[in-house]
Amino acid sequence: MKVLVRVLGTLLLVGLILTRVNLGQIMDSFATLRPAYWVAAFLLLVFTQVLSCQRWKVLANAVGFGGTFYEYLKYFFIGMFFNLALPTSVGGDVVRAWYLAYKMKDELVENRRSKAVLTVFADRFSGVLVLVAIAVIATISSPVELPVWVKGSVMSIGLGAVGALAMLPLVAKFSVRFPKLLVVLKSAKLCFGNVKVLVLTTAMSVWVQLSSVSIMMLIGLGMDLPIPLPFYFVMVPLVTLMTMLPISLGGMGLREGATVLMLTPLAIAPASAVALSVLCFSVYVAVGMIGIFFYLGSRGSASSSDMKDVQLEGEISGSTELEESHDGSAIRNNTDQRRAG
Repeated sequence: MKVLVRVLGTLLLVGLILTRVNLGQIMDSFATLRPAYWVAAFLLLVFTQVLSCQRWKVLANAVGFGGTFYEYLKYFFIGMFFNLALPTSVGGDVVRAWYLAYKMKDELVENRRSKAVLTVFADRFSGVLVLVAIAVIATISSPVELPVWVKGSVMSIGLGAVGALAMLPLVAKFSVRFPKLLVVLKSAKLCFGNVKVLVLTTAMSVWVQLSSVSIMMLIGLGMDLPIPLPFYFVMVPLVTLMTMLPISLGGMGLREGATVLMLTPLAIAPASAVALSVLCFSVYVAVGMIGIFFYLGSRGSASSSDMKDVQLEGEISGSTELEESHDGSAIRNNTDQRRAG
């Protein structure tokens, strides 16, 4: 049913976009891109994803997982591939958690599945918080006059993020009645409970999110679009956050519609805005396809029955209880109840 909703949402969004522009105009906009800029964006994204992999490894190490950097790199790119191949927004995250939980069996880690899911969620958690922070800072300091609705949207999201962080201490009190909230608390604890982990993951998240802005900036410059450079630091975070809404397949339609919406006040033609969005996404697709080579090399050891053991929603909804170790750096999950996703 969820997939059907996403399919219908995608068709509706794409249909609405095509009422404003036609494919011929979009293709003409594609032709304006100088290939060197696309290649530069591709190389930047490859490096950025390698750094993202290192961020995930830092988080995994913090809960007891070992393994080599190459193993994390392999599993990370496989996850990227499945983010493209699966119709859900968390498909690649489930795959990453499965590989971490089941491929590193030489590591003596208790509650492997729960902790594997935790590392992936914390990885996202860190990235989103930095993304929101960049958007707020860019909005406040932007030399470009921004539409009132853009300012209002960014500041509302920023205040919401601050409010959510301030309420985290209350989450534990309600975790018995609302077990899904517990993963938020555990992820925050993993990100902020250890100074070294906090500094490393935040620094890497800043680079990752600034690189995301730079990728769209490179494509825009390659198309000679008259977009003020500071505007990208507001636009990219907002478009990214809109794309996370679970109403389309892989953000298709949402991404392009949000880009058109953001660039309309700058008098950028809708066809150029759609082309900008699609060309940026093509960079992510190209890098994500690297994962298929890692996947084909490891698929023989995966079983469908094992894969079912790591359902992200099932892990998050499991009834759990927190216990801190003597140094406060480890989180013990005393029960491991799961439901079918």
